[in-house]
Parts: sequence; structure tokens; C-alpha cells
Amino acid sequence: MPVNSSLAEIDLTAIANNFAKARDASPHSKIMAVIKADAYGHGMVPVARCLEAADAFAVARLDEAVILRESGIKTPITLLEGILDPAELGVARRHQLDLVVHSDYQLAILSRESGFRIWLKLETGMHRLGLPGSELEQSLGQLKGHKILGLMSHLADADKGDTSATDRQLQVFREATKSLPYDKSLANSAGLLGHPGTRAQWNRPGVMLYGATPFADLEPIASLQAAMTLTAPVISINQIRKGDTVGYGGNWTAPSDCRIAVLAIGYADGYPQQAPMNTPVLVNGERRMLAGRVSMDMLTIELAPEDEVAVGDRVVLWGKGLPIEEISRRAGTIPYALMCGVSKRVPRSYIH
Repeated sequence: MPVNSSLAEIDLTAIANNFAKARDASPHSKIMAVIKADAYGHGMVPVARCLEAADAFAVARLDEAVILRESGIKTPITLLEGILDPAELGVARRHQLDLVVHSDYQLAILSRESGFRIWLKLETGMHRLGLPGSELEQSLGQLKGHKILGLMSHLADADKGDTSATDRQLQVFREATKSLPYDKSLANSAGLLGHPGTRAQWNRPGVMLYGATPFADLEPIASLQAAMTLTAPVISINQIRKGDTVGYGGNWTAPSDCRIAVLAIGYADGYPQQAPMNTPVLVNGERRMLAGRVSMDMLTIELAPEDEVAVGDRVVLWGKGLPIEEISRRAGTIPYALMCGVSKRVPRSYIH
């Protein structure tokens, strides 16, 4: 790793511990660990190898599943978006991928095929992907040549304190599937942790595996461990005078003579450009604040007079000691977006 590079340090032990919390929340259920989007920016292959206890993995796209198979991952893999073109069926068959079917278009394709393992997805209130429950038996009839693994849907509002929308989805799902002898899957991280009624034979935790809350209040969950710690090196320390401005637009003015540290990280690395100037970082474990706007490759912070900092020292942007939820709240975004937004030019380092 170049010494002037930002770094995402990934604690695989934390991910394994968070997986255990998901298991503890519903000990008699199977877990389909969601590792799409490069495991939410944590590295899909290392995370899959660390989660060998998972009953299955879930990804969004075919190319993600192929990468896992070509890396030696043998665990069942489910394509949450299913196939988008008949030409993809050969790849899915070759790599023994399980398919989610959520549309008439996919039903038509698969009705002419046989031998796939299928999850049928129902529309229960999110109005994104899913077949109507009223057409469930007809849809199953079109899939007679395949093995039906189960019936699933997705929760739209489980992150909120108001349970009414989730209760309605659960009722719709139960009513549509009550007479069918298939496994069910409804709970995501928020459902698993906050809505016990949504737990079923299979649960699909995602963001909780990486140590962040799935809830809209953005309060960290004490039992979960942060898996990603994002750091960046100091590349310059500048003495400035009272009244000097810092950064693009000059929208931060020094209230007194002080030192400004420049860090080698910016929005091209995935740090949120919209982060305001009261957003904290950790300098030797102490909170310091941004000073000036976030640039493409750099950001600036005000040092305290007592800070003993040298060029090359590392500053924590989020992770251990500084919850990603707090940075999300300050930047007006969510932990998912920050994790997934860490760019490919940021090296990942793995701790076992």
C-alpha cells in the first residue's frame, strides 16, 4: 500500500461476530448472507470466505456470482434480481446458481427450461419487484420443471419505528403463502432485529453483518462490531493566521491562529463531499473537525494546539471509535451509501 493512500481496514472477525448475532436472533432459521455490491464495499470474496457458516449467499447481479464461483466459493448463491436475458441461463446453470423469479418475463423464459433452483418473489407492498400473490399458484404451475426453494418478499419500511407498513406486508405475505409447503423468507437486517414476526425459515441479513444499524434513527447498535475502519494519512500541516480561509469557496475562516492538517482522502475515494464542517475525525483518538469543503483528493481538518501530529500519521474517518452512523447523520446519508461508496482506489486490508 502506498504510504500516501487512504485505507479501508476490514475486520473479518467483526463480520463473523455480527453473523453470529444474526444467527442468535433467529437460531432455528437458515441465513442467506447478503454480500452484493462487493459485500457493501468490504470485499465480496474475503467476506464470503469468512462466512463459511452461512447457509447461502445473496448477490444482485450475475457477474458478482461468477466472481464468487471463480474464486472457489462453493456455498449456494442466490441471484436476487434473477436473470435478465435467456443468454444468462447457461452461465447460471454452469455455476449452479439459484434464481429469484419476480416477473412474468422471467416466468416465460423459465417455463421453457428445467432443472433450476428457484425462489419465487411476491409483491407485498414495496412495489418494486415481485409477482402478485393472487397469481402465485399459476406462477408455480409455470415452474413445474424446477425445484422451488421457497417464497420470498422484501420489506420496504422495516427501518422505521412505525410498524404498520411492515405489519401489512407480513399479513399480505402470510395470506398468500399460508397453504403452500415451501420455505419462506422475508426478514432483512431491520426485520431480523426489529420485527420478530418477519423471521421465517430463511432470513437475509445484509448491513448488520458489517456492523452498522439498519434503522432510520442511525443510532449505533452496541452488540454489532464495526467491520470497516477508514483512515487516511496526513500529507501536510500548515500554520495559518486568524482570518485566513481554507479550501474551495473559502467558506471556513480561522477563528484564531492555528494549524491545518491536510489528509489524502476526498470524494473520489468515497468520503462524502456534502459532509459539513462539524463532521468529526479521530486524531490520535481525539475528535477534530473538518475545516473547509471536501475536495476530490483531499480534506482539511483543524488541529488542536496540543496535537502531536506529523506527516504520515493516520487519521480515522469512520470505524472503530467513530461510528459510521454518526458520519452518515452529519452528511445526510446512510451507512449503506458510505460503505458502498468507498472507491476501488482505496486499498482494503484484512484483519483475521
